[in-house]
Amino acid sequence: MASEVIFSARDGFDPIVARSAELMIAQLDRFERLLEDLLEISRFDAEVAVLEAVDFDVVSLARQCADDLALVASEKSTELRIYSIAESVNIRADVRRVARILRNLFSNAIDHAEEKPIAITIIASDDDVAIGIRDFGVGLDEATLFRVFDRFWRADPSRARTRGGTGLGLSIALEDARLHNGELEAWGRPGKGAHFVVTLPREAGSGINSRLIKLQPDDYRA
Repeated sequence: MASEVIFSARDGFDPIVARSAELMIAQLDRFERLLEDLLEISRFDAEVAVLEAVDFDVVSLARQCADDLALVASEKSTELRIYSIAESVNIRADVRRVARILRNLFSNAIDHAEEKPIAITIIASDDDVAIGIRDFGVGLDEATLFRVFDRFWRADPSRARTRGGTGLGLSIALEDARLHNGELEAWGRPGKGAHFVVTLPREAGSGINSRLIKLQPDDYRA
């Protein structure tokens, strides 16, 4: 692709031209992500999204997703800390979709953590697994909670621009959870942070039997 050739040769350009090449690639990457997200949304709307269930360890997957975002978290002066009830929790689900749920929720928490650590809690029963993502940053008011999963809606557009998000991450995460017959819920208070909880059946499609993590976190004090 011509843009990639230009980008790879940018070191030999005038500084202004080199910077323009970097910005061009960044915008192209963002456009590609937006196109991919729009295609996925269209599959959900047409009810043709398909689960490809395999057996995997969701704790290992969460750690891998956290590792993938460690540099981004460090740049925001925060970190993702994982607390699991067990060293491994095996489930049968669509690993690509579950990874996408986690990456979207982790990225969202990083964007709003306000330089405070993010707690990732994993709890499982015989039938279900729940993952809670708790940040202690700017939080969410009632109006934001009402719209947090809406497509293209952002509580603070200036934050989204720093990461180049498409505005579809949380809505896609919700659809991915529902495709498993699971749930994704959000809690927040202004200045008190936010808590997102995704609950999935350990056997994709079987439905959830319990809510293992309370949506309002135990550490919250009004």
